[in-house]
Amino acid sequence: MLKPMTKISPQLIELSSIASTGSVRASRPINNNFDARIKAEPRGSFPSTKNEAAGRHHEFSTAANNFSAVDLAVSRERTLEELKTIVRAIQAGVTDSWQLTDLIFYARHPEMVGVPLTKDHQESLDEWNSISALLVHPALNEAGDLIGANVMAGEVRGIEAVSAAFDRVAARDIGNLRAIGGGDTHRFDEIIARSVEWCPGLSPAVLKSLLAQESNFNPEVINKYGYAGIAQFGREAAREVGLHVGIAGSASDERLNPARAIPAAARLLNLKAQRLSEIAFSRYGQPNGAEFWKFVMAAYNGGEGTVALAMGHAYRTGLVQARGFGFVGPEAVSFARNYASKWENLKAGGLDSPLGQAAARYFPQLAEMKYHEIGNYPTQIMGRVIGARR
Repeated sequence: MLKPMTKISPQLIELSSIASTGSVRASRPINNNFDARIKAEPRGSFPSTKNEAAGRHHEFSTAANNFSAVDLAVSRERTLEELKTIVRAIQAGVTDSWQLTDLIFYARHPEMVGVPLTKDHQESLDEWNSISALLVHPALNEAGDLIGANVMAGEVRGIEAVSAAFDRVAARDIGNLRAIGGGDTHRFDEIIARSVEWCPGLSPAVLKSLLAQESNFNPEVINKYGYAGIAQFGREAAREVGLHVGIAGSASDERLNPARAIPAAARLLNLKAQRLSEIAFSRYGQPNGAEFWKFVMAAYNGGEGTVALAMGHAYRTGLVQARGFGFVGPEAVSFARNYASKWENLKAGGLDSPLGQAAARYFPQLAEMKYHEIGNYPTQIMGRVIGARR
């Protein structure tokens, strides 16, 4: 029996039931000889959004997010089952992102087994890339953070090494939610632990740290710009993730109800991750591990458009540096993508930095304040989580 990945977020840990029931079917066995595929460049374009002067979130709705309650429940259940399958495979020693993505893609589409994915299958390629970015990479990142190794780079290989790494983690008993916050802040821990199921790969500790950053766990706070509740939702973002606002601050304002607002915060983080994958990560580089969540947290604070623009500036800076080192072609692109995937590189240079330029574009009257706010926000959140694990 494979041991559960006990310290990864709840949607990733219930492996024993999957192992015993076989309720998620892989279309072919896991092995090290998966056929290489040609993947077209993932599509995506910058959104044309407006930023409020006091802006906290870029808030734009799309038809794709207007799911019925039944659609959401079915989608959520499939996501949970697929994540369990991915974690089970990781624990079996499979850490190659392409293999894991194939595992899920061909389980969804068994009729595609043996059919090479080429540029003529753009819709299938988009789905493959989405599985990779939104399911596989977050799971590998979470596993890497947990065991203190870069799983995707092959620092831990094979079932014995992976199993031993998780044994060491279990012995350390890290990731305790109670290490974050004080006083009566632990009254929300159960809600937080359940809520992360809405955002694949999100750990309860990270979500709790975000709430500490936003409101210090005060569910009734309303700031001067109208952002309300424990997760500090604006009106548009609240509606986008299914919260009823009504009269701000009234009993009908669900932003002030932690049982509703905390799961909604996880849903919003999931939307931010999806949008960043489409408009930024696919173009400029895929952040890994804690870096991934820094970018997502920054989007929660300053909007995914701001983060995407900053990544674009950083990517171009990386290309210039790469050429200075004598890199050309794919080597230069690889260098630039790696450069743009590190949050500190977006901050480096003050108001002339990639993030400073993006803040000036989206928040012209508040550029300096927003540069510091957005830049420090994810660092403080992740720093609180790391401190709790020591």
